[in-house]
Amino acid sequence: MKMSDFASMLASFKSNAVASASTSSSKSSALPQSSSTSPSQQRSMTRKRPHPDPADGAHNIVVGHTHTAGPSFPSMHESVRHKHQTYQGGGGDDIGFELSFLVIGAQKAGTSWLHALLQKCSPTTRISLPREQKEVHFWDWHYRKGFQWYIRQFDYPRKKLSLTHKKTGEGTPSTATKYGEITPCYVVLPPSTISEIHQCFPNLKLIFIARDMVDRVWSAMIMELRDQNSGRKAGEFAEGVIPGDDTRRLAKEGRSSNSSMSVAQQRRMQQQSLPSSQTDAYFLERLRSETHASRSDYATHLRNWYAHFPAKSILIIDYKEIDTDPRGVLRAVLVHIGIEEDEAKACVEALQDEEVRQKVNAATSGSNADTTSQCLLSQRPSLKKQIQDYVRPFAVEFNLMLKEQGYNWRLNE
Repeated sequence: MKMSDFASMLASFKSNAVASASTSSSKSSALPQSSSTSPSQQRSMTRKRPHPDPADGAHNIVVGHTHTAGPSFPSMHESVRHKHQTYQGGGGDDIGFELSFLVIGAQKAGTSWLHALLQKCSPTTRISLPREQKEVHFWDWHYRKGFQWYIRQFDYPRKKLSLTHKKTGEGTPSTATKYGEITPCYVVLPPSTISEIHQCFPNLKLIFIARDMVDRVWSAMIMELRDQNSGRKAGEFAEGVIPGDDTRRLAKEGRSSNSSMSVAQQRRMQQQSLPSSQTDAYFLERLRSETHASRSDYATHLRNWYAHFPAKSILIIDYKEIDTDPRGVLRAVLVHIGIEEDEAKACVEALQDEEVRQKVNAATSGSNADTTSQCLLSQRPSLKKQIQDYVRPFAVEFNLMLKEQGYNWRLNE
């Protein structure tokens, strides 16, 4: 090949390369430039996060070439949100599932008692509670597992609903089982999660049992002390430690559970679990911790729920009525979650007195556990007064909220 021919070929190649680069540049100019896109936007354009980064705010969901603001919760719940618009039974097991009720609190306020009685009522009232445990913690600890996991906690038949089912006025089958669960920590869920729950289940019924704040926080701190001496750290019950996993966790950490302790070790642990083993300063420090302070602020957290659910969907129960009228409390709960009056009355009347008055999971053992717990605090008048002073503002605010919602009872201030 002549040199002149090679030079001509090289010049032609360069010319084509320049033209190609010019065309590519003009096309790319119509796209957003990386220099004008924030890191959080770049991340949301390339992947969906299972949970939002609080620093980023609401994230975007990519639909084709359009970026639309999506809810700050996993997209795995999208089918449940859409079911209230389409109500199609063939789109997966989660499409037909309807969560009927949640008992959201308060901690150490009779929720285990209520759980035990609802279990007894289940066969005759079509109430379905989780099979293996009282507290599922789906909405705070396990939401990433998705609704298929959540539904499997209940006795929910696969492909239960179809378009041929008769519907009630609220858009659910007239013969539907009432699926629900009791997790007292739910009351402190953030507004974004409460909003998600409402989007998924707008007809959900909520129950909150309000106990005297001094008695409740004292009982919670005693329980925490007992659990702490069983191998947990202070506050772990509110930070993701699942009770059923304790034995496995302790073994992994090289520690022993109670069953492997000697009699002397168990006796020593029981002594260390007594309130008398700790100073007033210990309890005051725990009182002011986020774990206990947050759970004492009934009004703030309940207002978050009222912001998303209508007042008629939320039932607040006076804990004292569990002692004075336990059957009345149970009947009110059954009717609130959708059980017919006659059916609820028949279920309650069928229960024995010892069943409706039995204390469950009390902080201290014995047939009169609440009285025992209160006596232990009464023996420390200085500590009791400081606890009263600390929780008083919370009680005042809660009583104001009760009045706003039309309740005619109040907590001690």
